[in-house]
Amino acid sequence: MEKYIFLDFDGVINTPKGKFAKKAVVNLLHLVERSDAKIIISSTWRLQGMEYIQKLWQEYHLPGEVIGLTPSCNSINLSNVDGQEEWQGLHGCKGLEIAEWLRLNAKEPYRYIILDDEEGILFAQREHLVCVDGSKGLSKADARVSLKILNAQKVSWVKRWFYHFLEFLFLYVFLQAIFWAYIYWLPNLGLCRFEYRAAQWHERLLDHHFPWQ
Repeated sequence: MEKYIFLDFDGVINTPKGKFAKKAVVNLLHLVERSDAKIIISSTWRLQGMEYIQKLWQEYHLPGEVIGLTPSCNSINLSNVDGQEEWQGLHGCKGLEIAEWLRLNAKEPYRYIILDDEEGILFAQREHLVCVDGSKGLSKADARVSLKILNAQKVSWVKRWFYHFLEFLFLYVFLQAIFWAYIYWLPNLGLCRFEYRAAQWHERLLDHHFPWQ
């Protein structure tokens, strides 16, 4: 299964402490090594071109393999229903750029994450976004969340049914244990008292439904 990391620079591996912050780069290294994911640049730095990005990777010894750049969504033409008025919108929508790259390049099945310090994504991509604190950069916690998304194992319906059955069985045994503890072991609530109360309830029911007896 293919795995992709859509990587922003500023706020993720670039922090107020400097360009390509050491801790953020180390966390990215661990993420790439443990997920075997490929990197696609979604940062505006990609506008310098693939050759420039490759030089950065070599010069700063950045981790992972960069396999592509997201396209640039300059604008989308919109119009009224009758077509009489047109305008342009959604300038630089990162979510659309990522969706278009996946449509053109990704092969099913695949998993992906979006590492960014902003939430300019599509609603359908919200489960794939790992929103990074831009003042700190990519943290160990961010890397752990990313790994959970990228390395999540798909559970078959048979296993899901089996797990639900075990949950039901555990709940049933637990309730049975509480019931029998209530009858036999709790102080002042022994079996005799329980039977006495049951007999009282039975008599009340008989008196209510069969008053002539």
